[in-house]
Amino acid sequence: MRGRTHCTIGVLASIQASLIFKIPISIFSIIISAVFSLLPDLDEPNSTISHLFFKKNFSKFIYKILIYLINILIFFFSLKINDNFYLSSVITFISIFIIESKLTHNFLRKIFLSLIFLLLGTCLYLVNTKIHIILFIMMLAIFPWLKHRGISHSILAIIIIYLLLKQIEILTNIYNLSFWGTISYASHIFLGDLFTRQGVPLFYPLSNKKISLGNLKVGGYFSNFLEILIIISLICIIIYSLIKM
Repeated sequence: MRGRTHCTIGVLASIQASLIFKIPISIFSIIISAVFSLLPDLDEPNSTISHLFFKKNFSKFIYKILIYLINILIFFFSLKINDNFYLSSVITFISIFIIESKLTHNFLRKIFLSLIFLLLGTCLYLVNTKIHIILFIMMLAIFPWLKHRGISHSILAIIIIYLLLKQIEILTNIYNLSFWGTISYASHIFLGDLFTRQGVPLFYPLSNKKISLGNLKVGGYFSNFLEILIIISLICIIIYSLIKM
């Protein structure tokens, strides 16, 4: 499913869950639900959640600057070694060709996303933040390097998210943080990617087999129609629940 669909479904699922379990909802809980509904796709460099942390245009700008700097450094380093302008130019051209084939834009985005979380985790450690919060941040630093729709789309990931958020909730007195985060994170899998053609490895690491309950192609016309239908259905369920209260 598309990022905005995951986000909408995550928020709606959280609202419905709050009505069922009679848990007060607020702007903060809606924001938490929106973020965690997108979080499983942090292992995809071009996902909506990745763009929230690291804008695509900015990362492309950084990528170009980095390539130019590497180009200049290689040229002057080569020129210093052999004092031959033409040979240095050839060496630089070949080196940049190899580097650009390996140092892709997506690879660079993964590096910067990880660095953002590592820096945040380090800062939290320096101010004596509780270990569970730091562990959660460090886990996010690993996410960009995971295989897309791997462990992040499994029941194990949902359990880990719940346990870490529960500890953070206890430490910070942010009520129902684990509830909102877990519900919206799970909605990404059980109300979204589980019905796509690719499926999800629900029982990873016990099994790498991807389970699919549908044959939806992300971005396809039929898939987009069903996404809208699911959203409308959830809205109708919420309205019905409010009327019955």
